[in-house]
Amino acid sequence: MEQPDVKLKGDIEFKNVEFWYPSRPGQKILDNLSFKIEAGQTVAIVGPSGSGKSTVVQLIERFYDTSSGDVLIDGVNIKKHSLRNLRRQMGYVG
Repeated sequence: MEQPDVKLKGDIEFKNVEFWYPSRPGQKILDNLSFKIEAGQTVAIVGPSGSGKSTVVQLIERFYDTSSGDVLIDGVNIKKHSLRNLRRQMGYVG
């Protein structure tokens, strides 16, 4: 059940996230990724090409869902937020 439209604080947490792109099921992109970013914190995601940096952002934006594990915003699984409300409050600069 989706959460009602609420103003997000912006805490982001990945808990044991694994991900494979549907078009490449044999190639695991993220393997047991866990981290927490508090609202207002500045974070850089760095690594070589193909290491999953863009995938992390795409999961936060909910362009994809995790293969396993959870992405939380303000302690609530991102799948429970309405896409409209979530994306209305989010910005990304590549």
